[in-house]
Amino acid sequence: MKKLFTFHDFLVKKYGKALQRLSFDLGLGCPNRKGENSSGCAFCSAKGARARHLPPDMTLEMQAERGKKYLHDRYGFDGPYIAYFQAYTNTYAPLEVLKSLYEKVFTLADFKMVIISTRPDCLPEDVLAYIASLQDRYEVILELGVQSAVDSTLLKINRGHDFACTEEAVKRAAAKGIPCAAHVILGLPGETAEDYQYTAEKLSRLPFSAIKVHNLLVLRETPMAAMLHNGEVKTLNEFEYAEALKNFLSILPEEWIIMRLSAEDDPEKILAPKWWMSKGKFLQTFKESFEKSSNENNCNSFHAVQTQDGSYTFYHPEYKQYFHSVAGAFTESWKKYLLPCDIPRKVANGEKIRILEVGFGLGCNVTALAECVRKDGKNSGGISITSLEIDPKVVDAALYLPEHPAKEILFSLQKDSIYKEKGFEAKIIFTDARKFFRENTEKFDMIFLDGFSPDHNPELWTIDIVKKMREILSPSGMIATYCRAYPFIYALLKNDFQVFETHAYGRRHGGTLAFAGKIPLPRPQSESNENLFIPLSEKDQHIALDSTAGLPYCDPALSSSRQDILQMRKEEVEKKRKEGMPKWYKGK
Repeated sequence: MKKLFTFHDFLVKKYGKALQRLSFDLGLGCPNRKGENSSGCAFCSAKGARARHLPPDMTLEMQAERGKKYLHDRYGFDGPYIAYFQAYTNTYAPLEVLKSLYEKVFTLADFKMVIISTRPDCLPEDVLAYIASLQDRYEVILELGVQSAVDSTLLKINRGHDFACTEEAVKRAAAKGIPCAAHVILGLPGETAEDYQYTAEKLSRLPFSAIKVHNLLVLRETPMAAMLHNGEVKTLNEFEYAEALKNFLSILPEEWIIMRLSAEDDPEKILAPKWWMSKGKFLQTFKESFEKSSNENNCNSFHAVQTQDGSYTFYHPEYKQYFHSVAGAFTESWKKYLLPCDIPRKVANGEKIRILEVGFGLGCNVTALAECVRKDGKNSGGISITSLEIDPKVVDAALYLPEHPAKEILFSLQKDSIYKEKGFEAKIIFTDARKFFRENTEKFDMIFLDGFSPDHNPELWTIDIVKKMREILSPSGMIATYCRAYPFIYALLKNDFQVFETHAYGRRHGGTLAFAGKIPLPRPQSESNENLFIPLSEKDQHIALDSTAGLPYCDPALSSSRQDILQMRKEEVEKKRKEGMPKWYKGK
């Protein structure tokens, strides 16, 4: 598949407009919730797939009226409709019961199409014959819950049937002329890109004509929630899912209709993943990228994302993280670095500040510092910042970001590795930060530690590199970072830093401000005091020092591989747990 043919496109082409679904819960339940399999599929909540606007125990008449009102209020849509038998298994009843329910629904609105959601192990011949007969009156699509073609996955999620059951069901339906859609979930426990490819290849050889695919949602009060807690499942973020989805769809036949590309539910019920993108934003971004054959600027290793303050950041495919908070890339520079470090006041007072930045990224911190200097033309001291960046492609890619506020700085750094203006100087060194720390003798007043998080980029957060930071800081120097990971806190405390927390911005926890010497308390009142730092709590200190959650990352020679650093810590955690150290300090 090279071009996306959506269900919306199909409806507009056939009916001149996009029909909307009236969803119904026929109250039929599911065969996988009976007997020994009473818990149902691991991903399924107690309400099955019932539409969110339909509370339980409503009559069919009430469901129809509620659905019509919902579609009118949200879309201004008043028919004709699609009858969508959505919740649970909509062929799980004797034929006469199904007929009475279906035919009752057909009297409640003007329907042009019927979509029937069901399981491949719940399609007896008489029911298939009845569904086939509905095509004399309606467009019909039979939606089969496949989920995966990998039998070990189906067993793990307690699906209750194997893939051979799907193969047999779709062939029987096709023999009666019934169009079928396959419902698939990407991100099921233990599955890899190879498993997604296997499922796509198996489906493409079967007589399906449509696909409904979405990412795994882990909902509260489901068996999958326990699997998430136990580490048996890791959900996909937006970009991991987009990559998996792109590869999955590319294998499917060109003419298949795409009925869904993402999942949604009540945000309060979703344990994971917590996407920052809305459904609409994700679909727009994915559709644009899917049909784009190549990146004109050859900067396709990073994906540009607009953050909530209007500035842009990147998503890094290797580290699987954003470069900055999606709440606001440039705002984060002020909230986590400039303001806690009291830089605006120091600039206004003409103080000279020497800063080392570990992780240049898109240049947000450098840009914010330049703005700060320009704002106060009386500065007679000056700010100098030396930025370390291991990947030159980052700067190249940042130049193509929409509306970057400091492209002249980026161009100068890209060309000459230095930028100067009155009261401000920026240098960039393309190197592994650890090499710099091994060789450097220059002193700095501040260190902005802005690498990827410790669990993804442990090289920059070890107790050994923190020791080197301590050595090159001036007596009153400080470290500022967005990170508050306990192994890093441990490293700071063990290297005699006074550790404080900055207020949260765009993340669940605040950042960290660590002083090498005495701190000036009370600090002078200034604009920067809108984001005061606060002392690290006694509980957090104990977690860092007295539980395995705080065991540090180690890299004595500042040259170990990422995998070795992670493995060494893993082994140390296991050793300390056996010796009786708790995973978390819980207090007395």
